[in-house]
Amino acid sequence: MIKVSKDKSASTAKKKKVKKKIETLKGIGLFDHIKHIRCVQDPDYFKNLTDLDKKSFNPFMILKALSMNPDLLVDMADLFKFFDKIPHPQLYQLLIGLVPIEDARVFHRWIKPAKKPYGNYLISLTSKYFEISKNEAEDYIRLLFFTDAGRNELKNLCEEFGLSDKEVELVIAGEEEGDDE
Repeated sequence: MIKVSKDKSASTAKKKKVKKKIETLKGIGLFDHIKHIRCVQDPDYFKNLTDLDKKSFNPFMILKALSMNPDLLVDMADLFKFFDKIPHPQLYQLLIGLVPIEDARVFHRWIKPAKKPYGNYLISLTSKYFEISKNEAEDYIRLLFFTDAGRNELKNLCEEFGLSDKEVELVIAGEEEGDDE
């Protein structure tokens, strides 16, 4: 019996051609730009981008993603002050000069913001009670949450708005949103 070898190069070339066609239709995404800055660092990269690809080059998000690397955090924080003033091509050149080339397999975890232990309804009640903005009310709540006396003060505040004990517990836990008006 004779084994027939399949020509893998033809099917591989066809797959690459299809992938390239799909990529050109949907354009390059944010993480493609980041991967290029971290791994490839071609000086002519930005010049070769299409208008669609240039639209996905978001300096704020690129700096945020690059700052997930603890070694680059200070540099990215310094650059962040000027990201809106530096034209995109120059920013790209600056980034490939600052960021060392890494292996594509290196992963830096995206750090998510901590979840608030209270909900928007508590912020709204506090804002109405003290007649302040919602941002200031959130600051008040954050300070009051540090102590037991502060949490009791928030419970009393909710009770003054006519909430039952069970509703107060839900509002303090951030599980009940209620009416924002």
